[in-house]
Amino acid sequence: MGSIAKSKQLVDDVASRLIRHSSWTLVGLVIVAALLRLPLLDRPIWFDEACMSDQRIGTSAQLLATLYTDIHPPLFVLFMHYWNSWFGDGEIAMRIPAMISGLLCIPLTYWVGSRLTGKAPALLAATLLTLSPVHVWYCTEARLYAPMIATTLLAIGCMDRLTDRLEPRRPGLFWLHLLNIAVMLSLHFYLAVVVVALAVIAPILTGGMNAMTRRLLIWHTVGIVLLSGFVFAKMQVGEFETSQDYLRSFTGRELFGFLFEWSWSGNTLPASDSAILRGFGIAFVWLGVALTALGLIHILANLKRQPRSLLLIFGVLLLPGFMFALTQLGYANTYIERSLIPALPFVMLLAATGIRSVPDLARAPVAIGTIAIATLALLSLYSSFDTKYTLYKPHPDWRSAAAYLGQQIDAGCGGTPVYTSFPNPRSLSYYDPRIQDKKNLEIELSPTQIGDKVSARLGAWLGGLAATTLKDFAGHNRRLLKNAALIIRRCKSAPAQLDWPPQRKDRTCFVIRNEWHPNIQVDPSVEELLAHPNTSVVHAERFRGVTIYKVEIQP
Repeated sequence: MGSIAKSKQLVDDVASRLIRHSSWTLVGLVIVAALLRLPLLDRPIWFDEACMSDQRIGTSAQLLATLYTDIHPPLFVLFMHYWNSWFGDGEIAMRIPAMISGLLCIPLTYWVGSRLTGKAPALLAATLLTLSPVHVWYCTEARLYAPMIATTLLAIGCMDRLTDRLEPRRPGLFWLHLLNIAVMLSLHFYLAVVVVALAVIAPILTGGMNAMTRRLLIWHTVGIVLLSGFVFAKMQVGEFETSQDYLRSFTGRELFGFLFEWSWSGNTLPASDSAILRGFGIAFVWLGVALTALGLIHILANLKRQPRSLLLIFGVLLLPGFMFALTQLGYANTYIERSLIPALPFVMLLAATGIRSVPDLARAPVAIGTIAIATLALLSLYSSFDTKYTLYKPHPDWRSAAAYLGQQIDAGCGGTPVYTSFPNPRSLSYYDPRIQDKKNLEIELSPTQIGDKVSARLGAWLGGLAATTLKDFAGHNRRLLKNAALIIRRCKSAPAQLDWPPQRKDRTCFVIRNEWHPNIQVDPSVEELLAHPNTSVVHAERFRGVTIYKVEIQP
């Protein structure tokens, strides 16, 4: 017992020092987080990231055309357009904004949690976020998801302080909050739910209406009205997406998976080839369940003394509750895990609160064990992100595939038709503009049709601007297609069904298979074409996640 007591005392002393010097501890965590994310920062660009590159939004016409069709509010696309013009659209350059906002999430988690649950749990939650496979992944992806986490943390932290009657007035914090709310509403439509909910609970947090509450309600309402106007305008000139076929319905099983499999470990340990690591993965899931339950019990038991800790539960369950309500209202195909990613740090804070309520003798071993398994989950991500389904589908090595096709162009194979299954391999065009996807360069309506539609709804001036912009966009696309050495078309199951260039006499073509997406059961056209009796494979070049076949089609 003496040795156990001494070990516990040593751990407690170290923890106390880390908490006393929390600023330096957070600096250390941010440095560690940056080092942990660097290995994934230069991985090959995939489809969604390529949409943020110059090949998609590099010109003003491309930018406006993208804003017309994009399913998100305009801020991130606008930001990336100007970011790329200043810093280039290289792999690392495009991912730096996500990296910076992701690293900011670590001190923000502590900033929010230190008031709501205490300094020790907040520091532990920041540590778990540092090691989170989900957070590592989306810090190194040129998309809007890491900024979604940062802005949600900032909004809840600001609201907590601004509605506390015991806190001194901070005009700067109020204006920072309003700027952040504007960013949230311009970033992702689901964040509007957070903005509305914060306005609703503001009087509860202040214990009634006061000047600050009224100001918050007014400005939150102004933001929602402006966003509603944007949505209305978009519905007038185009379609406003309410579902996508790659999304799912949100159910109780999805909630469990989101909280304890995806958020908690990124599905990395369950995907491991090692039975031992898979066992750790199962243990980690149920450890998350236990700690979350303990955290909930602790918050509810201490509600009178610390009522604002309910904001942790708010952070965890608000967006999942919204998704569940959408499902009940009949909106299917609206859910994918990353859409709920703002809940991630609050999952960690709730679990850290659970560790706080563990008996003294077991608290340090539980905390150390949690950090150890979290580290295993992160190591499993490094070993499997490009070969297994974990947080999301693996990323094919489009960079090497584009280099190979570029060599084929240089060797005189320009003009050879290329066939692949959906979705579009936009990443190939990112790495080599001599490779273009025919479908990527098509627009559903002509510039004149879109201009007429906009004129009828929003006036002749905007209609003329839309028509001119789309004409420039269409002209740019025609030039890309004309100058392309390889044009990618949709694959079909039989040679006779292929969109074969009429001027092409050579019966050789390339067939590309993305090994992970789409699933063969979803689109078997590549396999069926390769197995056709009039098709013979001359050569197969295999890269991580993608295979390029050189094929001869018999007449």
